[in-house]
Amino acid sequence: MGFGGRELAKRAQAVPAFFTAVSAIFPSGIVPVLGGVLIRSQEGALLGAVGVSGDTSDNDEVCAVAGIAAAGLVADTGA
Repeated sequence: MGFGGRELAKRAQAVPAFFTAVSAIFPSGIVPVLGGVLIRSQEGALLGAVGVSGDTSDNDEVCAVAGIAAAGLVADTGA
C-alpha cells in the first residue's frame, strides 16, 4: 500500500472498516502492525519492502530497520 507498518497501524485504527475490506481483497490478508518496513535508496526511491515476525512488533521493526541499514539502504517505517 506504499506505507510502512507503523503508518498502516495508525490508519487501521482510524478507519477499521476500510482495513476489514482490504483484508477480504488480499488472498493472504493484511496485518497492519509494526514489522513491515519499506526499503528506500539513499535518494528516497522505493526499492521494496521487508517484513519481520517472531518477537514483539516493536522488536520486529528494530530488526528490519537494522538489516536495511546494514545493506546501506534507508528504512521507512511510516513514522
